[in-house]
Amino acid sequence: MANLFSERLRIEPIRSAHAELVFSALQNQTIYTYLPDDPPTAADLQKRYDYWEKGCSPDGSELWLNWVAFQRDTGTPVGTFQATLPMGKAGAFAYIVFPSFWKRGYGREMATCILTHLFDAHPLPSLYAEIDTRNLGSIRLVESLGMKRIKTTHAADFFKGASSDEYTYSVSREDWLAS
Repeated sequence: MANLFSERLRIEPIRSAHAELVFSALQNQTIYTYLPDDPPTAADLQKRYDYWEKGCSPDGSELWLNWVAFQRDTGTPVGTFQATLPMGKAGAFAYIVFPSFWKRGYGREMATCILTHLFDAHPLPSLYAEIDTRNLGSIRLVESLGMKRIKTTHAADFFKGASSDEYTYSVSREDWLAS
């Protein structure tokens, strides 16, 4: 996979070396408010990035595409993006924008660049994201991308002492390319 570029971002396919670069940003507890995870240890993050660098599931049935976005002018990590692409089916995506870059348009810029790349490079019928219903920032982001809410899953998960409902947002290839 090649690097992707947007106006302010250089978006690199995840490599093992990125773990060290994003580790401190991923320690911010605020990131995990609506995620069932906690900040990773350095060893766990390194192991995860080593594994993700391969780019596919162990059986080869899914592409596991992961990126780290950096500011083009400073090289500062802004966030991460992942896409799971099963052969012939809708792809799923998720992202993390590091809190110091929230509400500055970086999430939208990163997602727009990568979603466009995914639809251009892969024969996907659609892409979707599952978002905790309490995560208003992510809901606003995907809605600003033109994605439509297609499903609500009640009690999708239970973590940090609370039940989590999820919205599923989707965009078709045709709608994305027309926008």
